[in-house]
Amino acid sequence: MTREEFVALVERLRPVADARPAAYRWRVRAFAWLGYGFILLLLLGSLAIAGPLVLLSRVAGGLAIKVGWLLVVFAWRILKSLWVKFERPAGRELTRAEAPVLYAAVDGITRRLDAPRFHHILLTDEFNAAVTQQPRLGVLGWPRNFLLVGLPLLQSLSPEQAEAVVAHELGHLRGGHGRFGAWIYRVNQTWEQLMMQLGGDSSWVAKFFRWYAPRFTAWSYGIRRPEEFEADTAAARAVSGRALADALCALRVRGAALSELHCEPLLSDVKTTVAPPVDAYSRLLPIAKSGRLPAAREAEILAESLKAETDAFDSHPSLADRLAALNQPARVPELPATTAAEAFLGPLLPTLTAELDAAWLADNQQPWTERHAELTRQRERLADLADRHARHRALTPDERWELADLTEDHESAEASLPLFRALFTEPEKELAAKYAVGRILLHQNDPAGLSLLDEVMDREPNARANGLALQRAYHERQGDRAAARRLETDEIRHADLADLAAEERSVLPKLDTYFPAELPADSPLLRPLRAGLAERPAVRVAWLLQKRVVHFPEKPLYVLVLELTPEARKQIEKAEGRCSLVQELAQSLEMPGEAFIVPATNDNAWLATIARRHPEAQCYVAT
Repeated sequence: MTREEFVALVERLRPVADARPAAYRWRVRAFAWLGYGFILLLLLGSLAIAGPLVLLSRVAGGLAIKVGWLLVVFAWRILKSLWVKFERPAGRELTRAEAPVLYAAVDGITRRLDAPRFHHILLTDEFNAAVTQQPRLGVLGWPRNFLLVGLPLLQSLSPEQAEAVVAHELGHLRGGHGRFGAWIYRVNQTWEQLMMQLGGDSSWVAKFFRWYAPRFTAWSYGIRRPEEFEADTAAARAVSGRALADALCALRVRGAALSELHCEPLLSDVKTTVAPPVDAYSRLLPIAKSGRLPAAREAEILAESLKAETDAFDSHPSLADRLAALNQPARVPELPATTAAEAFLGPLLPTLTAELDAAWLADNQQPWTERHAELTRQRERLADLADRHARHRALTPDERWELADLTEDHESAEASLPLFRALFTEPEKELAAKYAVGRILLHQNDPAGLSLLDEVMDREPNARANGLALQRAYHERQGDRAAARRLETDEIRHADLADLAAEERSVLPKLDTYFPAELPADSPLLRPLRAGLAERPAVRVAWLLQKRVVHFPEKPLYVLVLELTPEARKQIEKAEGRCSLVQELAQSLEMPGEAFIVPATNDNAWLATIARRHPEAQCYVAT
């Protein structure tokens, strides 16, 4: 099923789910059991055949017992796939003795909703809250409930807003959404594990899986989105609709404030500081509580969030739809006088903050140091290139690209624009430079970037996915929903086409068509390849073929066939030798484009035969 077909199915099923939600839920259950029924059929069928074969092996001979035991192993692999393991969620467990106020608040909401209780409450370092269930008995269920709350989130919300968020999560458990969602997850995981057990995509079971899995996911979407509205309704009843609406709006506005006032400055410090800070979360807490962006910026962030529509691949409704269902207007909530973290965690808050500081430092010590060294090297390189450019000393096209790229990273996008534009006349850099200018202009909300990206995408298919995403984001910011929807459809169709192209380019079947590469013998693209081959004494002759492809034919797929010395050929007949040689060549040879590198061995004799039929495909001969 393509992405476009998936989206069409989700849209077709949505009114069915809305009209009769209870009946629809049973249909989803039936579809889930269809998957388990197929697995059960495989299991019983293999055992039904294996049993008699093993019992009659004395009469039927050794072949029967071998086949019988193969079927037993097959059945065992199916059984293993049914035992889906859930990893315990990551987070620092908060005990009832440590956080009595938090537990009292959660207990109160649990009673008001008549919901199942949480067995564990985990504190995380994320700006998020979630509920998850971990079945003790795998496919049989018996869940253990986990509530995950992020310290940055608790420090950004008032106690009432945080209670509304927790009530929303409990609303899922109250309606059985958590159990049903976990069961849906187990169905998907069961099939993924079964695929691994039975040999992956090449097995015949994969045909059923490829038909079943996307359809089951599409059907489940019709339940997940209404469940979000039901959980919102439960939270509004248990706490208040206004508190939940303010929490939903705060997630957008406070999240952006944390990013701009804490995360970006923190990451900027890596440019000048060798070692990471020891107090990353200690710095965050006061900003999360009282840090604010300018009022106009906050209003802009909220307005952009309200423009966003529900994504076809997201089970959560949009912010606008959730606020409309709550019958609450959008607004930027006031900062809390006392945060939920302060109210719920009390004297434990400094200890938890210190623990997160230490954990963050341990995780970021080495990456920070490495990034600082890399940025220092880049600044030195930028200074050298800028000095040579200012002195009107000739720079190669690669150096001019590097200067523009480093200028954008270390100075500003605005300063890099003339440097990128100057590369429009360089054939090898033209498309990359036009893409960079188009990207920068769209980020500045300048519509001139649209035509530049259109030109690049028409000539370079690999730029299409990111280019369409940039254009869609621009139109969403402008409030042009029709254009954004059209581009989203284009994105989906391109992704489907890219999948087909990737599949086509992943293998070299004998029945495909191969012909001499459509490159002149004196093409400059072949010079670095010939130079690299000349440094390989093991290579005697090389041919450059081209595979005929249906998707993106303007992007050639080359096949470099190598005739090796007898000694080298004997060495690579071993699997490990072949793998190491091909990897080394792929990393060191400068190919003219996307390519396979194929040593002419017994396994690939058919391809070597094709190459020898075309003397014009010969691109290198050892002297």
